[in-house]
Amino acid sequence: MPAEYLAAGFPDVDASTRTADYTRCLELLDSLPYFRAYKARSAVLLDLHAGQTILEIGCGLGDDARRLAERVAPRGRVFGIDRSRRLLAEARARTAAANGLAFMQADARALPFATASVDRCRIDRVLQHIRDPQRAIDEAARVLRPGGRLLAYDNDWGTFALSSRLRATTALVQSRWAHAFTNPWIGRDLPRMLLAAGFHAVHVEPSVSLIRELDLADRVYNVSDTLDRAVRDGALSAAAAEAWRAEQALLGRTGGFLCSLTAYTVVGTK
Repeated sequence: MPAEYLAAGFPDVDASTRTADYTRCLELLDSLPYFRAYKARSAVLLDLHAGQTILEIGCGLGDDARRLAERVAPRGRVFGIDRSRRLLAEARARTAAANGLAFMQADARALPFATASVDRCRIDRVLQHIRDPQRAIDEAARVLRPGGRLLAYDNDWGTFALSSRLRATTALVQSRWAHAFTNPWIGRDLPRMLLAAGFHAVHVEPSVSLIRELDLADRVYNVSDTLDRAVRDGALSAAAAEAWRAEQALLGRTGGFLCSLTAYTVVGTK
């Protein structure tokens, strides 16, 4: 995605001229075993049952909303909301007619739902992108019924790590990518934010995404683009960038490449 920066672009996909790139990114992430595993774990932690009403905040292409609908059928309802009209249109196009599943445009910080109207709420990798994430968590608390659960999963970009002997360049790449996000430390902040919203029995589970293939890490984390942008901005010399790129390519060929990120799944009960 050379023209638009992945970390900064998701808050306003509809303003982009490259919606297909964001769609492909979401498809890629959903296909990876790590993402499938934490999402399956999320369903367990939410304690889903038939007949419940579920709110999926930031539903994107609707993959998770469709899976949630299967778990609360029959008689259950799932509402998938997203800020992007384009992603919602794609979600609807990919969803066969199903009772109890609906998609709508909404802002996580101003939910169009009555107080105490849903049983479970899930928000996955959304809070890293939006301003005033506490307001979104407060809104989730408002719409949940007493005893309802909120599950929030998000990244801690302060833990984003690439293996390299070239420490200065590596630190620059890591930092520039991390700080392109609106809330780069949101993962570690989730427990205190849920407590501030009045949730109790707050449960925290860390997980580590480990990628050993350079090409995959580049597709997921825009590593090459971050390096190129640093050169264009004058933060890094072309020679230093080329040396780092050559080192990472060698690590990729010889099995030494490593890229990791810690994220947190946090569950609170209202």
